[in-house]
Amino acid sequence: MSLELKNVEKKIGVETHIHPTNLKLEKNTINVLLGSTLAGKTTLMQIMAGLDKPTSGEIWFNEENVTGMKVQKRNCSMVYQQFINYPNYTVYENIASPLVITNVNSDEIKQRVGKVAELLKLSAMLNKKPDELSGGQQQRTALARALVKDSDLILLDEPLANLDFKLREELREELPKLFEDRDCIVVYATTEPSDALMIGGNTATLLEGKVIQYGKTLDVYNKPENLISAKVFSDPPMNIAEIKKKR
Repeated sequence: MSLELKNVEKKIGVETHIHPTNLKLEKNTINVLLGSTLAGKTTLMQIMAGLDKPTSGEIWFNEENVTGMKVQKRNCSMVYQQFINYPNYTVYENIASPLVITNVNSDEIKQRVGKVAELLKLSAMLNKKPDELSGGQQQRTALARALVKDSDLILLDEPLANLDFKLREELREELPKLFEDRDCIVVYATTEPSDALMIGGNTATLLEGKVIQYGKTLDVYNKPENLISAKVFSDPPMNIAEIKKKR
């Protein structure tokens, strides 16, 4: 399994939002898109998901050209910065909703929801509504809904940005563990170098719609190919020894 962008470019009018991009993401990897606001992270993820079409270039998934294929026909999940949950559903119903839509039988739904709820420490909250939850619990619910679907591609667009520091640190430590045994490709967008260093995997540095460098996170951090990549990955709030110790 792989996701490959071949000379993907996105223009709106005369403005280039994504410059020609070649990027190949492999199965069972977490891939961080690191860049400032408006660097092109969300646009790139929407193109990967099929929520947006590139102006030119191709997207290949599992050696199939999926350029222009609608998101409904792709086995992918996306979690946004905002807590997007159905307000009138319980936590259980929110998590189960992708399975209900695809007509999974009730016994399997119960088993899969129970498993992911336990993983994300939501088991005691399954009968609650979103407005009864803390911000961290609401984001866990959104993550659980993405995980329960067993997607081939999971896209996380700054999912921890609205959380307080303690919850953010706790969840970013948990994220790599959540995907250890999952047969999928994970893409995580962030403006924070510390997120990339804590999560590990691979990192692509972005600036003004251009992928500057892509590789193993520690390699990109320790050996930036140019000053631009070094700038994108500069000033993490904790030193590398502390991050290694936490991982």
